[in-house]
Amino acid sequence: MKSLQPRIPNPSFFLIPVFLLLAVLLANPLIIIPSGFVGIKRTLGKIEPTPLTEGLHLRVPLIQTVEKVEVRTRAVEFTREKQSPISSLSKDGLPVTLDVGVLYRVDAKKAPELIREYGPDYEEKIIKQIVRTAVRDAIAEMESSVVYQERQKLQERIRGEVRQQLARRYLILEDVLVRDIRLPDSVVKAIEEKRRAYEEAQRMQFLLEKEKLEAERKRVEAQGISEANKIIAGSLTKEYLMWKFIENIQEYARSQNNTIILLPYDTRMTPIINIPQGGKP
Repeated sequence: MKSLQPRIPNPSFFLIPVFLLLAVLLANPLIIIPSGFVGIKRTLGKIEPTPLTEGLHLRVPLIQTVEKVEVRTRAVEFTREKQSPISSLSKDGLPVTLDVGVLYRVDAKKAPELIREYGPDYEEKIIKQIVRTAVRDAIAEMESSVVYQERQKLQERIRGEVRQQLARRYLILEDVLVRDIRLPDSVVKAIEEKRRAYEEAQRMQFLLEKEKLEAERKRVEAQGISEANKIIAGSLTKEYLMWKFIENIQEYARSQNNTIILLPYDTRMTPIINIPQGGKP
């Protein structure tokens, strides 16, 4: 009769699950999407249409990968400091150089389509090409002096074109800023001379208007004085003048500073003034 003894499992039976667990942990099945990013999940190389929002997510190691795409506002600069200003010829054939800044962000819901069609280097492939083309097209349709003087108009034109082009490619434009415009020295000098001439003309126009207003004021004032004199002259009589003369002499006589009063009169006028004695009335 055979003795019943417990069978000892093969040690490899325990090692296989341990190795599998370690492999899974080392492959890192958990992925964290930080704030301001979305995750683009690939399953065996195929991009899934729904992006991963911020937070903790699970993936299958060795089968699925997750690429993080920033959806916060980003800036692209085309400036002299970055050695990437945008230069083009104006309508009158003169070189114009612009320093431009672009603010944009990725449409979070469309991030998978963006990466599928343009790849992770979409900024180089899309934004820089579109902005440079829009700036050059805008400059080519404007005179060099107009480019310098109508900076806001140029900026709005570029902004509208860039916004339209980026929207077709799952990108959202926030703003385009024209920071500096550089023209040939001869053009800048001509523009400055024209500006000074305009300011001088405006100053002369102001002085002429001022002189006209002053002349009108004097005319009105003189007319008022003339009319007042006519009214006064019409109301003066010999008796009124005589009474006014006597009234003034009486005032002089009452004054402490008058001791002698010369009173002219004719035969029809008798002095009725009480001449003060000793300086007292």
